[in-house]
Amino acid sequence: MLRRMLALTLISASNVACAGSHADDGGTPPGVFVAFSSDFKDFRTWQSFDVTMDADAGALHPEAMLMEYLNRAPPSGSTEFPIGTIIVKQINGDLTKNDQYFAMVKRGAPQQPNGWEWFGLYNADDAGTPDIAWRGGPPSTAEYGGDPTSCNRCHITCDNDYVCAPPLKLSSF
Repeated sequence: MLRRMLALTLISASNVACAGSHADDGGTPPGVFVAFSSDFKDFRTWQSFDVTMDADAGALHPEAMLMEYLNRAPPSGSTEFPIGTIIVKQINGDLTKNDQYFAMVKRGAPQQPNGWEWFGLYNADDAGTPDIAWRGGPPSTAEYGGDPTSCNRCHITCDNDYVCAPPLKLSSF
């Protein structure tokens, strides 16, 4: 019985992982958003926030210009960001090929803490076209923390639905 339940759980998980991008695509369960590279394509045109002064200087947030981009503001009075929210954090705003930056996407899947999924992004070309380097958490070889739990470890302490940047406080919208 236990073996059968485990097999059904694995099948369900693989179906969700391979289901497609958005809740309206017919393959992803309702209330779940799966981001792909195309979802980050125009992030530099989104509402932006200079969070340089709010970031802790150091290995994870070096003393440099730090911008965050929000794909859409949450409804006024929200207590959490809605599923489908994308926040991209870019250091220096460079468009150099292979330049690395990071994102958090409100996926809504229960296996993600509070529904967020973490991403490492990079510029796939000199025009700054974003592509996904990793998702879920940084691999041990990544420069960003090098610990698969590093995103959660810091963001869980933020009393704003895991979003730390003061300009993105839910009460501001």
